[in-house]
Amino acid sequence: MPFLLLFSAGIVDAIGFIHLKNGLFVSFMSGNTTHVAMLLSNHQYGQSISYIGVILLFVTGITVGEMIAVLQKKNYRWLVMSAVSILLCSAIFIEQITVPMATNFVLAFAMGLQNIALRITISKAMPLTFATAFLANTGRELALLLLGQGDKQLFFKQLSLWLAIFIGAIVGSNLMALSLNYALVVPVVLCLSITGLLFWLKDLTNDD
Repeated sequence: MPFLLLFSAGIVDAIGFIHLKNGLFVSFMSGNTTHVAMLLSNHQYGQSISYIGVILLFVTGITVGEMIAVLQKKNYRWLVMSAVSILLCSAIFIEQITVPMATNFVLAFAMGLQNIALRITISKAMPLTFATAFLANTGRELALLLLGQGDKQLFFKQLSLWLAIFIGAIVGSNLMALSLNYALVVPVVLCLSITGLLFWLKDLTNDD
């Protein structure tokens, strides 16, 4: 499940980045944070607004997702992914009627929301779009392996989590060779499939 979610996030992030062609990510907030800081330092306040908006909407998505998780402990996973699927579908239509930035705002909100879909429990979360963390964990597990103290399964798991985002971004980039509308169909189908799977598994998940 985490690999599918990360794969989907990688696709959407690449789509959002290529869509505006201005270095703005819809799920990679570390990059956006650095970029907005540089823009503000250079007094480019107008250009920074888009980045600030995306960051705020991403955080808002996480906030809404957390509220759903607390209020719907048994059903929050599939409910969150249902909302993500609806938002991705709406982005296709929003693109036709308003400015391109509005589409990226919707995608950022959806990616923030999706981060909640892989809660281990209500009190323990696993962020889905923090590629740096997966690389850091990969390095840590590699160090332990080289010292004879590591676990190969943990090493390959962390590496695979990073690769899921990486491969998703490759797929998203290639899909954008067609158009935004066609490109978004793939993550929509993925999210709908994940929603169905999470609904089916809801009785097996820990709801504490």
